[in-house]
Amino acid sequence: MPEALLVFALKYWLVAAVLLFFGILAQVFRPGSRAQMDRHARIPFAFEENRDGRA
Repeated sequence: MPEALLVFALKYWLVAAVLLFFGILAQVFRPGSRAQMDRHARIPFAFEENRDGRA
């Protein structure tokens, strides 16, 4: 049984990776996710704005 799983994993890992990639794309480009992605993109800038000038 473990050998069959190993053969299956080695044979179809690329298919799984492509499906995962398209799943991420669907999550990012779905309607309504723009505001969430915009908030995530502003995290580094919010950190810089809140800094008081000290290192």
